[in-house]
Amino acid sequence: MRPDRMMWGAGLVLAGTVFTGLLLNLVTGLTPLSWAVALAVAVAAVVCADLVINRRRVIMGHGTAEAAAEHVSDADADSDEVKPAPVRRRGFRFSPVTAGFLTLAAVLAGGAVWLANASAGWQHSSGFAQLWLTPATATTSTLGVRDNFPGQQTFQLVLRDGGKPIGTWDLLLSKGQAWQRAVARPAGRTLTATLDVPNQTLTVTS
Repeated sequence: MRPDRMMWGAGLVLAGTVFTGLLLNLVTGLTPLSWAVALAVAVAAVVCADLVINRRRVIMGHGTAEAAAEHVSDADADSDEVKPAPVRRRGFRFSPVTAGFLTLAAVLAGGAVWLANASAGWQHSSGFAQLWLTPATATTSTLGVRDNFPGQQTFQLVLRDGGKPIGTWDLLLSKGQAWQRAVARPAGRTLTATLDVPNQTLTVTS
């Protein structure tokens, strides 16, 4: 096999893998089942293409053999001795340009794999907070906050009765900590709790 064909083949395999991953991510997501189906389809396509190419070569080979037989028969009619035609052998040699492209492709592939593995550890969740206001009895409700942000956060919690503030708390919580207490809930009234978190506001009505 020629070196340039090897280079193009390796490049097409890498490009096909990347394209397949992007397509699966958009259609079904990257799962073991989707990759298995994609691999099966790729193998079936390669096998079918190989069968078609080999069949075409066999047909062309039969035609060439028949032509060669006719040529040999004509040659035998003219001469008793047929000299074999010289066959030129091609050596497997890398040109400097091909070797350079192969080296560059190997460096880029290795760098891409390293960057993918390294960047997986750079992605961190920005965190979140939970706020709840649930009825406990006919006259009380449970008000609570849970912090899931990295480090310590300061939250301002405001409880309103019909738009009128009836309670305000400044909470300093670390990741995983929760704050909870029972609050009075007048019969037939609606309470609204508002929690200020980084870049947003949470609101619960009960």
